[in-house]
Amino acid sequence: MQTIDHLIASSCRRHGDRIALQHKAHGRWHDLSYQDLWSQVESIASALRANDLQAGEHAALLGPSSPRWVCAYLGILRAGAVVVPIDKELKAAELRHVLSDSDTSHVFVGASQLDTLLEIIGDLPELKKVILLDDEPQPEADGEQTAELLDRLASAWRELTETVEIPREKKELIEQLAIETQRLLAKQPDRQRGSEPRTHHFLAAEEALRNRLLREKKLLTFAQLHCAQPLPPAGHSPTDRAVILYTSGTTGRSKGAMLSHNNIVSNIRGACRHFDLDQSITTLSFLPINHVFEQVCGVLLPISLGGRVVFAESIKKLGDNLSEIKPTFLLGVPAVYRLFYDRIIKNIESKPVARTLFRLPVCRRLILSKVRQSFGSNTIFISGGAALDPAVAAGFKALGLTLYQGYGITETAPVLTAENALQNQPGTVGLPLDEVEIKIDKPNGEGVGEIVARGPNIMLGYYKNPQATSEVLDEGWYRTGDLGRLDESGVLAIRGRVKNLIVTPNGKNVYPEEVENELLRSPYIAEVMVYGHKISATAEEVYAAIFPNEEKMFEFERQRGTGPLTPAEVEEVIRKEVLAAGQKLADYKRVRKFTLREDEFPKTTTRKIKRYVVEPRISTDR
Repeated sequence: MQTIDHLIASSCRRHGDRIALQHKAHGRWHDLSYQDLWSQVESIASALRANDLQAGEHAALLGPSSPRWVCAYLGILRAGAVVVPIDKELKAAELRHVLSDSDTSHVFVGASQLDTLLEIIGDLPELKKVILLDDEPQPEADGEQTAELLDRLASAWRELTETVEIPREKKELIEQLAIETQRLLAKQPDRQRGSEPRTHHFLAAEEALRNRLLREKKLLTFAQLHCAQPLPPAGHSPTDRAVILYTSGTTGRSKGAMLSHNNIVSNIRGACRHFDLDQSITTLSFLPINHVFEQVCGVLLPISLGGRVVFAESIKKLGDNLSEIKPTFLLGVPAVYRLFYDRIIKNIESKPVARTLFRLPVCRRLILSKVRQSFGSNTIFISGGAALDPAVAAGFKALGLTLYQGYGITETAPVLTAENALQNQPGTVGLPLDEVEIKIDKPNGEGVGEIVARGPNIMLGYYKNPQATSEVLDEGWYRTGDLGRLDESGVLAIRGRVKNLIVTPNGKNVYPEEVENELLRSPYIAEVMVYGHKISATAEEVYAAIFPNEEKMFEFERQRGTGPLTPAEVEEVIRKEVLAAGQKLADYKRVRKFTLREDEFPKTTTRKIKRYVVEPRISTDR
């Protein structure tokens, strides 16, 4: 057994001159070698210790994917501390819960997330240091007196405006003059080139707090977090807690899943063997890095092998980056693969020659070769985070693209099962990784029951929550809360969530995910949530909440040519689609009633619908 930092340090020594991480800035790719990566990690770890991060304490990461995020992550582990990766999209209340519940003492934060953190910093007495992941200007030593004077001026101004009514025009004029004076004193332009414009100025309370933290050395820049004094060899063990990951919460307030070093290292090694990966691996990272799927399989795994991790510029530029980088291994969620597939087919259908060639079996190979060329002919696509529509999987296969579906959970570090070159059957999630055991608890007549798992990747438990831990861990077995079925070969198929199961008046079981996948085949349905509407104490009917595809509705409206669709006409279009989908399902699985939404469903960062938010509203609205 190894710790995560020992595993990565060993890889860095073996692959010193190879490129470990790449990111694009100002139109140019920037490389970080393995040698430089570990040099930065050691420096950060030493500096964290010098800034009062003790072994076993918790340090959070709150920011976008970047090489610095990875260096900070590894630096925290090298210092013997525990990493708490946090969703950068969290609002103040949710962020307060995670930082407080996790007992975080240090936090790395992106410039865009700093203001949210400053809103709640007064409620976090355990927080010792805040480190900016982005380069930000800091008051020079000879300018500290000026900075302090500006803070006093800002405080006096806020007090005055709260007690005396000043005409808005005069207030804005005085503030603008004060801001321009401050810029002249600081000899700074309005903002640094390439940085985001600040949302407030030195007269704002947040800016005064920021400046005070800087002067008190509680707010540090990333550039300050370097120390040449090497640390002694790490004293932590593989069984120690390494990471606390707060679940994205489709069912309510998030809990902190504690993963040990061995939980994660065993999963990395198991996935490498399962997919037969080596140092030739190149990944294009675009999923949220705080999520365990991307963190472990998209970043740590390739680095452990000596591969290359390339950070995508943005979701909007993902297609361009794919063509440019041509990764050999790409992680995505079902919504992304559906988008890829729809765009490929739409592109082919929009070109008369390509459309004709694609429909002729003899000539189809020409079109497919161009598709593979643009995506990367040797790319292995991995889908996780939610159920993949079998039609999309089959569509990728027909295009000659390799798409495997995996199954895992935050609490299992994360991969439990996955398809691979030896077993690839649309509608299943493959075989378990080495050393992972899967069984079905209390299967029904169809062999469907709750999936339970055991192995070296099963979490230690939930942080400070023994009751929640006891509900899911039983003698080493983890209760996933998912329903599934194992075939005679041990291949797993997911049927849905235990809590989402619908029981009809005839005692039949309906899995909402199966019905949702059928409805989503309609081009006019963008999003759907199928749920059980209680008609008695023990029975439910199948209902659905649907968000129509606005783009397709507009196309329908334009082709019809009689003006805008009325709400009743939109409902009629969707009704026909629901009835058509029902013809492909058993009678007891068909949607009895549906409602239309005017906006998208609220979702987690992995694009799962927050059912606990939606269902109470549906109950109230009926």
